Amino acid sequence: MDDLVPLREDLVDLGEAAALSRAERRDQTIRRILDAARKCFVASGFQGASMHQICAEAEMSPGALYRYFPSKEAIINAIAENDRREDMETFAAMFDNPSVVDGVVESTMAYIRHVHERDMAPLFAEIRAESMRNHMICATCLEHRDGVASRFETYLADAIAAGEIAPDVDLSTLLAMFMTIGEGFALNNLLALGVPENQIEILVRAMVVAMLKPAAPPATSSVS
Repeated sequence: MDDLVPLREDLVDLGEAAALSRAERRDQTIRRILDAARKCFVASGFQGASMHQICAEAEMSPGALYRYFPSKEAIINAIAENDRREDMETFAAMFDNPSVVDGVVESTMAYIRHVHERDMAPLFAEIRAESMRNHMICATCLEHRDGVASRFETYLADAIAAGEIAPDVDLSTLLAMFMTIGEGFALNNLLALGVPENQIEILVRAMVVAMLKPAAPPATSSVS
């Protein structure tokens, strides 16, 4: 009986490997569907793009697609959740930066580069436009926005409490302005428009300093 134990362990290992393989295949299929949906939404608009078009672009049957997503709204929700995760990864370095201003500026520039490299502006514009007409898409957009905003709120609140920044307005107003400016960067691919990155960073830094009002560094005493 003892010589059966290794066999059982091997079977468990094989089962775990098979489960992981199924999970990986599922993730690959979802990515294929989302990539196809992005192309269709940009080309035909949310209203114009049909589930059949998305199936054709993804090269899969309607029955297979509906097993993953029952509607276009569900696809948008998955796209938004994926974007939220990517946004948080982009802004992750900000929370470890000892300088609030440097953290916000560097994260903003990383986001601007991310928008450019992923060519996100056309899809973002389409989703935001649809959110004005479709309450389900609106709820998805607000949930995404609130998820990112909550991290910023904690970060900025801690900086205010520590005396690192002293903005002229309350935190909710400051946060609303930052989120609105962030949406502007998402809608306008400045790098694709030919605006030099170093010039963008100069203006971003000036804007962040003006909005956050960082505390002046302590004066250094001169030795006579």
